[in-house]
Amino acid sequence: MADDALKNESTPDIQWYEDNIPIRGRELSLPKIKLAYRELTALTKKEGERIIREGVLKNEGETDEDFVKRKEQLLDNAFRITVSIMGFDGQNAYGENEAIFDSKNIPLPIKTIFFTNITAFKRNADGHEPANRFQFWFHLDKPLLFDPNPVLSEPTPNSSRVEVHADDVTYIRAVQTIVGDRLRSKSKWYSFIHERFAYDIGLWFIAMPYALYWVTIYADYFLPSGGKHSSFRVAFFIYGMGLSLIAYRALNGYLKWAFPVNTLEENKDRATAHRVVIAGMLLGAIGTGVRSLFATINGF
Repeated sequence: MADDALKNESTPDIQWYEDNIPIRGRELSLPKIKLAYRELTALTKKEGERIIREGVLKNEGETDEDFVKRKEQLLDNAFRITVSIMGFDGQNAYGENEAIFDSKNIPLPIKTIFFTNITAFKRNADGHEPANRFQFWFHLDKPLLFDPNPVLSEPTPNSSRVEVHADDVTYIRAVQTIVGDRLRSKSKWYSFIHERFAYDIGLWFIAMPYALYWVTIYADYFLPSGGKHSSFRVAFFIYGMGLSLIAYRALNGYLKWAFPVNTLEENKDRATAHRVVIAGMLLGAIGTGVRSLFATINGF
């Protein structure tokens, strides 16, 4: 049975505060997420105590003992944070306390972790949402190896975030502090590869100069000016640059796959070998380019 105090609490007010906090470029662990969950639970309980103290009234004919018991039950049942942990195989785990993060039934590897203070409140308020509420999504899926998206300048898709909606500025500041301290305090060193225009910067300042250099070198080697096949230099140049751009796009997708937007320690990502391969490829390309450049300069 819904409590009128909870329904009234969700009535729209004059002023609202909203924030959408992205969670990108982070390597988290279940203990870190559990710590954030614990602190958000404490905040939710404190908010529940305020609502019940200010809004829950004693019913006519209700004894003092029953009134206290009803308030305790309401605090326990309506002011919880519900958690859903979803695996890549379709298996899900659900709970309403931090013990779920230590459960042996968690589906590993984990694809998504979601928790909110809305679900428990709504079942006690005829579907009304609390005035001060939040939702947390942490997605661990990887981008495709070869992204067909034509708009490559956009950030790598990942909707991990914390949404906060409140009518109390102290509440939203408290959530922001917990999220900042526990979930966003340290970013991965490679997170820049997933940002907006990362593809373009790599293309124009690294890939294109590198490709132009090598296409020019090989054009002079295979089709020297003044040779009998020199008329093919333009076709060689266009075709060579086209293949180079395809190779760059494929390498870019491989790089984002091997170094995903977000990672979870417990998932034990198996992309380590691929990261070693990518590091070897990049070091080899840089070394070959530097040696060739010095040889070319000394040859002038």
